[in-house]
Amino acid sequence: MQVSKRMAIHGLNISIAFFTALSAYGLLLYFEGGAETAKATTLRTTLSYLAGIAACIAGIGFFGIQLDRRKSEERREEEARKAADAARKGRRKPVKGG
Repeated sequence: MQVSKRMAIHGLNISIAFFTALSAYGLLLYFEGGAETAKATTLRTTLSYLAGIAACIAGIGFFGIQLDRRKSEERREEEARKAADAARKGRRKPVKGG
């Protein structure tokens, strides 16, 4: 699956934001209650939290790779355009000065 550069940027930003939010939430729970909070959570809650973290990490990886690919494609296109411009300018006959 290939996504546009804009979609890759937005997806990467959203994945990073959710990962940061889940991490901050986990740290707040740890510092507020610690072991009591961990004992009070159900298995379903813990698994859904872990699934969210895994999805965020997968999103960061996927959208990061897509963004790197789009940037390298743009770089290659720019280099090809510059090479074509240089070749076109090199073929022109010099202008005779008066």
